[in-house]
Amino acid sequence: MSFNKVGLAVKSRSVSITTFVNVKDPIIHLGNLIDWQHLFELCIEDLKKTSKGFWWRGRAICLRVHFSIFVLQQLLKQTDRGIEDVVKATPRYQVFCGYGLVPDWRCPDHTKIEDFRSRLSPETKKSFNDYIVKLASALGFADPSWMDVDSTVQEGNLAYPSDSNLMKKLALKVAKVVQFLKKKGQKGFQSLDVDIKAICKKAQEYFFLSNKKDINTKRKIFKEYLQLVKAKLRKPIGKISELDAITVPWNILNDIQTIKGKGWRYLLDVGHFVRTQTMKKGKILSLNLTAVACISKGKLDKKYEFGRQVQVGRIGGNYLLPLSTQVKMEDKKSLVPMVENHIQNFGQGCLLEVGTDKGFYSNKNIKTVSAMGINTDGVQRPAPTKAKPPIEITQPLRDRRAGIEPLLGHLKSFGLKKSKMKSDSATHGSVYSCALGFNTHQLLRHIHLDSKAG
Repeated sequence: MSFNKVGLAVKSRSVSITTFVNVKDPIIHLGNLIDWQHLFELCIEDLKKTSKGFWWRGRAICLRVHFSIFVLQQLLKQTDRGIEDVVKATPRYQVFCGYGLVPDWRCPDHTKIEDFRSRLSPETKKSFNDYIVKLASALGFADPSWMDVDSTVQEGNLAYPSDSNLMKKLALKVAKVVQFLKKKGQKGFQSLDVDIKAICKKAQEYFFLSNKKDINTKRKIFKEYLQLVKAKLRKPIGKISELDAITVPWNILNDIQTIKGKGWRYLLDVGHFVRTQTMKKGKILSLNLTAVACISKGKLDKKYEFGRQVQVGRIGGNYLLPLSTQVKMEDKKSLVPMVENHIQNFGQGCLLEVGTDKGFYSNKNIKTVSAMGINTDGVQRPAPTKAKPPIEITQPLRDRRAGIEPLLGHLKSFGLKKSKMKSDSATHGSVYSCALGFNTHQLLRHIHLDSKAG
């Protein structure tokens, strides 16, 4: 063996590199297949909504670049900073994003990428995903003649909502606002004070209770904890609720709005639990999110999940059509909306078969879907149900329906597992953004296989 020592003692320097990008590259071919003008028509109303209303003024944003970066970001599962770095470093992605088509092309800053994405509503992101699925169908890669439906949960961006933690967080928020307003010299707050030390001490006492303590002792200490928090926060929350128009930093304003909207109501919800040992319907589960529900799907590792329930339809070719019109979208009430969503995208008479698990079955659902001319043999029936299709028919449909389970796992890898978004609207929109990334990946894969076969 011999050795070549060239370059070991030399430092790198700036160089110029010329790269050739073939138009037959699958990602470039995908960019040519997408109708970017149609995407603009889908989101024009969202883009007109600006904070000051003057959407036609200021420096114009290049829609071709932002649309392609939005699609590419979902495809590559990148953060805003990450997609900026990837596009700047990869010539083929630059061509996909309009390099050579747009005069004076440049990659937007990550802050502008975030601003553009935030302007798109959940409905617009859904329409983007629907367009990609319809494009796959038009190219012959997807078969919308059948659909299997299942549900999953997208967890919200929150910690486990135990009341012991939430009461302490509420007390810290109130103390922070009171302290700020006292320094500012706000009238009525000079004599106020929140004994946060006493609240934290009582919280610590409850946190570190031994597991061997009987339930009555635990309930007694928790009741004392609630009474202490209510006594210390009653007057500060009342004073904060009386505030009208006030000029404060955005973070303090957010805390004030949270306290006014949820503060005392949350403590009343906890009081209901202390009295009845049952959770009040509609109980507040988060101080920063509103569209959050407690969902139990019978999982061994996760008895309760806190977030948004999502219904997902799988069509031939393994493309997914998610739908989430409500926070808690129950299975039995979701079959007909899922079928109607399919009809809205592909037209009446396209869907011939539908399959679900037992959770979606009801006699009303069977009659309604069958009246649309759709075969419902794939809807699994519970054991006591008398009218069942023969096993020779249902077994292949069951095997096919089971194929949606691994796809839900793949969908979660595109970001559906736990939302990183801070607001309810952004969390809702990320449901469709994740599906857009998954379906674009499927379409790109089929384009690559088709080019190799050709």
